[in-house]
Amino acid sequence: MANNQIEQITTVGYITATSNKVSKDFKQENPTKTIYIEASHPAEEEKLVNFGLTKYTSKEDGKSFFIIKAPVKGIDVWIKGEKQQSLSSSVDEPNFKTVDGLPIGLAITKGQNKGNYFYRLSAVNLGRMDDIELIEAQNPFA
Repeated sequence: MANNQIEQITTVGYITATSNKVSKDFKQENPTKTIYIEASHPAEEEKLVNFGLTKYTSKEDGKSFFIIKAPVKGIDVWIKGEKQQSLSSSVDEPNFKTVDGLPIGLAITKGQNKGNYFYRLSAVNLGRMDDIELIEAQNPFA
């Protein structure tokens, strides 16, 4: 892959969580959300691994998941073939996930910067906007 070449795949899966936390080792000029996704079935999981994503396994429930970032401009939302507003990737906006058990289309972009590969969730294909739930931070001691 040449330095400026961009690749993209589409897959079906779930956004299980987003996070605003960024490791000190990977600070960005424009901080964005970290996106946690699960594949909808083994063939989609294999597609993500073959694309170059690292597969992690949860110690809690043994489920496989992948970690990618959101682009600074936000994540494009498509509903029934029409582009809608973007999901914000700003750390100032609420975190979000897909409705439990509802797979959605995920477009993932792969690029390279200074010899390092990066992966971004560039777009989602939803049945309706309600397929995404906003998650407000909660006080675990309340």
